[in-house]
Amino acid sequence: MKSDLKISVIIPVYNSEQYIKKCIESILKQTYTNYEIIIINDGSKDKSKEVIEELKKENSDKIIHIEQKNMGVAKTRNKGIKKSTGDYIAFIDNDDFIDEDYLEKLIEGSDNGKNDIVLCGYRRPDENGRIIKSLEANNSDWTKFLITAPWAKIYKKKFLIDNDLEFLDNNIGEDVYLNLQAYLLTDKLKSIDYIGYNWFFNTKSVSNSSQKDFDKINVNKLLNESINSLIKRNLIKDNYEYLELFFYRYILWFLLFSCKKHKYNEISKKYDELFTWLQKYFPNYKKNKLIGINKPKGDSKSYQLLYLGFMTLHKMKLGKFAIYLYGKN
Repeated sequence: MKSDLKISVIIPVYNSEQYIKKCIESILKQTYTNYEIIIINDGSKDKSKEVIEELKKENSDKIIHIEQKNMGVAKTRNKGIKKSTGDYIAFIDNDDFIDEDYLEKLIEGSDNGKNDIVLCGYRRPDENGRIIKSLEANNSDWTKFLITAPWAKIYKKKFLIDNDLEFLDNNIGEDVYLNLQAYLLTDKLKSIDYIGYNWFFNTKSVSNSSQKDFDKINVNKLLNESINSLIKRNLIKDNYEYLELFFYRYILWFLLFSCKKHKYNEISKKYDELFTWLQKYFPNYKKNKLIGINKPKGDSKSYQLLYLGFMTLHKMKLGKFAIYLYGKN
């Protein structure tokens, strides 16, 4: 496919010598060829630099390689946006990879550059190639809230720049912060019926390991910065129920994800802290109409039941104990 629309593919790299070659090669094999790859090595201590340089030798027309001291993934992605020269921007994590027609399908979804964001589905392969999970993007209003990662989509660069959208410098949810604003700032968002992003289940990655202790995760900063930005941009009123559900869901998943090895009193304290925050900004969250059987539309039945079941326990003041029991297993 030929098009005048250029895509800048931004890859932050940190200690990914085992995976970065596969990631980059999956881009170099794309059927859509009007792209640049901006690889920012964020102070890696392994041989990532050497792997990148070897690929750049053979693809100097496509690859831009930047070395920097460690700044973190948020600042690195923000730097990539500023360095990019494309009409659209795609983000790929350094241990993930994409199907050969990924960029082509997404640029087709842009409708010749009319759309600000084009969203697709993803699959989650493990080290053995087994697909642990897959998610299809559909046209329901809830779908976009299920994919708040920076990948499985392209953004129009002008849209990001004009709206001063950046990733939050934080150790959790830097992409949630950006996407909650981005999704609600435009009505030119298109979901396409396509799965082409492979979110590799890397048991050694940051998201699968070090973020399992809530004492080390600044979730409060994420929640406060996100809600303040939404208030400032006047984005809450017209999206109230979806945001209410999103933050309820996010708090639930955070507690489930980070509760292991914690004592009951520690879980209780964090639980109260997070639900007090939710009560402050969404005082009627317990009556959210999107929580129920076959609700919200677009989510899996298992998750729908989880939201409903936990809310029932929460209302009965058994939520803390349920989180504690889950963490013991």
